Amino acid sequence: MANLVSKELRTAALAAYFSAGAAPVNLYLRLYKDEANIVEATTLADISTHEQTGGGYSIKTLAPADWTVEQGTGGIRARLADQTWTTTADNWNTLRWAVLSTTADNTGTILLARDYGTGKTVTGVGANVTVDDLFYQIND
Repeated sequence: MANLVSKELRTAALAAYFSAGAAPVNLYLRLYKDEANIVEATTLADISTHEQTGGGYSIKTLAPADWTVEQGTGGIRARLADQTWTTTADNWNTLRWAVLSTTADNTGTILLARDYGTGKTVTGVGANVTVDDLFYQIND
């Protein structure tokens, strides 16, 4: 589940449905190291130096087909299919945040952020790093 759901996402979701606003076609999944601190006011530019780089990492482009809208426990949720990166270098260290954004550069908006708390320590070449169980839920 997402730990942070931005005001921008809540506003865009309502605007797209009720006032003919446009939803983006693609969204972007990014990984950030343990040093990043993400709160409601955080921008992508604020945390750009903490994004994973190299070693098999690239920002994932998510299409509508990567999402499932389903009835969850206590509400309706949009769930992302599991996303996996495979390391090609032993430089990933500890990852803490999975972030869903509106752009692949640092000008976009953070929509969701999942905090892995103590982080995911990644070592070795050929290790799989998977973001699983990321969803946004509107409670009944």
